[in-house]
Amino acid sequence: MLKGNLSTRPFYNERLVGLALVGLVVLAAAATFFNARALIALSNDRAALRGRVEQDRAEAARINGETQAQQQSVDRATLRLMAASTHEANDLIAQRTFSWTAFFGLIERTLPFDVRLVAVSPRADRGQFRVQMQVIARDLDDIDAFTAALLGTGAFKDVVPTEQRSRPEDGTYGALLEALYFPPPAGAAPSRPAAPAKDVRP
Repeated sequence: MLKGNLSTRPFYNERLVGLALVGLVVLAAAATFFNARALIALSNDRAALRGRVEQDRAEAARINGETQAQQQSVDRATLRLMAASTHEANDLIAQRTFSWTAFFGLIERTLPFDVRLVAVSPRADRGQFRVQMQVIARDLDDIDAFTAALLGTGAFKDVVPTEQRSRPEDGTYGALLEALYFPPPAGAAPSRPAAPAKDVRP
């Protein structure tokens, strides 16, 4: 049989071509194997991460459930009672620090002659003392004078009569005065109210 080669540049080294093809196949197989291993490793890592995320979500759900259960188990009425008891205890502690000696010392220097103090009720209010004083006077002007004298000491503020009424049985007037009281520091000399100016005529 007659064999002919019609190419312009005949190439008769078929063995070299075969070796090149085999090399390409080996390289392709190696690349495929490497890619397959990398893909498997990435899949394993993704599965591990997914499992860790699921565990974290389950732990968060468990913690939220325990928190809600504890919140529901708290007795709100007991908490309110404890808060009220704490407030009452703080008021009692504050009242123990109320100096009756200093208070009545101020009252003695400011009480007009025609005014009688018949009742005193101090109470602690947010770190301050609010005092109610029930007085009886012969005239409403005497109550006004007493109010002005209390303000003049500097230890009383916002002195207002919350109730005033006449007493027909003896012709006097009763009033309930309420004021903020700031006790003078221990050992401090009590201040005296300023004396009213006298009307001096030539």
